[in-house]
Amino acid sequence: MASVRMTNDLRYDIRRNAENAYDLANPEPIPTTEYADRVRRAVINSPAQKFLKDMAEIGAERGINKLEHGNQKILPFVNKDPITGVDLKRKAPSTSNTNAVERHTIKFSTQMHKYYVTEENYNRWGNPTVWVEDFSDDDRLEITDLFLAHEARHTTWFGSKQSYEQSIRDLLDSVTTLKQLLEVWPAAESLVPAEKIQKMHTKENRKQQAKRVREEVNFDPTVANQAVLTAKMLGG
Repeated sequence: MASVRMTNDLRYDIRRNAENAYDLANPEPIPTTEYADRVRRAVINSPAQKFLKDMAEIGAERGINKLEHGNQKILPFVNKDPITGVDLKRKAPSTSNTNAVERHTIKFSTQMHKYYVTEENYNRWGNPTVWVEDFSDDDRLEITDLFLAHEARHTTWFGSKQSYEQSIRDLLDSVTTLKQLLEVWPAAESLVPAEKIQKMHTKENRKQQAKRVREEVNFDPTVANQAVLTAKMLGG
């Protein structure tokens, strides 16, 4: 069995594959359907959306065109594309940083076809941003509870992920050969590039082993031989 050194490149490949495996087995938690649906209703019932809807309806009743008065839009209107989700933000209670903000990306189970805006390109890229603090009183209380529950799930997940990744780094840094790694963690074989496993299982004689070592350390014996020979001639 040939010895395969744990180079920095090999450590990186194994670590990356180990992290990808963890993410696949333990996906990042997403907001629950209950949470997303509750946020959707709160957005529709928010004071801002109700006000914009009322203004648009009053304008329509009075026959005011949104492009009147020097081609300036003077009335709110329904966003061009349906809204599929929002970036929900909440001002984090923090004594050290008054600007701290917590944020969840909420994907709706059904589209919102009437989301009122005041600018044509308001939602041209990404989701609209809404703040928990801008919801009605009842909605704000319920959604704050859902927000904090999701935040707790995400914090637990993130802490476990960090602990796992650190343990992988510590293990990889503690071994010098692939054989040592697999003795400690046999299942890691599935994370190792196939050519490295094949190389490890390849039998080699002493001549082949010497050649491999010279190549791995990039050793050129010419200069070293000359130094030894000269030293001997000088009585060293």
